[in-house]
Amino acid sequence: MNYPQQTSAELFIATGCSHCPVVLNELSAQLKKGHISSLTITNIAVDNKRAEELGIRSVPWFSLKNEYSFMISSGNYTPNEIQQWIGSSQNKNGMQEYIKQFLSTGQLVTVSQVVQLFPENFSNVISLIKDEETNMDIRIGLDALIESLSGSEILKKYTSSLKEIACSNVARLQIDALHYIALTGDVRNKEFLQEKTKDKDQQVKDAAVEALETLDDLIS
Repeated sequence: MNYPQQTSAELFIATGCSHCPVVLNELSAQLKKGHISSLTITNIAVDNKRAEELGIRSVPWFSLKNEYSFMISSGNYTPNEIQQWIGSSQNKNGMQEYIKQFLSTGQLVTVSQVVQLFPENFSNVISLIKDEETNMDIRIGLDALIESLSGSEILKKYTSSLKEIACSNVARLQIDALHYIALTGDVRNKEFLQEKTKDKDQQVKDAAVEALETLDDLIS
């Protein structure tokens, strides 16, 4: 496998942690092989400040960061799984696969943490929302993720992207996007939602009415 991106890793361990040595040894081995460019290690039993800043609740916890990706993982991982995530992080679509896998396995908190620590990751969420091939299970996870970001600056930043989806030719995507626009809690989106209540599609009109009610609740 080629590793075109310089990927940095950050690892948190604790004295007495039974799973930490496996992750520590594998990331160290990947560093020696040149598959990651740097590895920062913190023992939270000695220094917990950085872990508190990142909201780390269990170890081992590690992140992988490069131009394409910012992935975080915690818990028991095999060397092969760690290698696979390093490889995926090098792929332009790796973050989308990461988000789909973590949402499908009920790891919403981790995905939310990824987005909040590295807001640029939300562009991959947008890509999944507008992809007609994204299955219903993943969409349910995306709904929960965006609900957890209600009123955040991240959602507000991506309002224009959500509006583009709300103006697409696919009604079910429009309906989702209208709800997400409401969750921005931004009064400036009220005019857009009011305009969508005049849409020729009755389902879209109904969704716009509901979205307006949601927005009003958030800004009241």
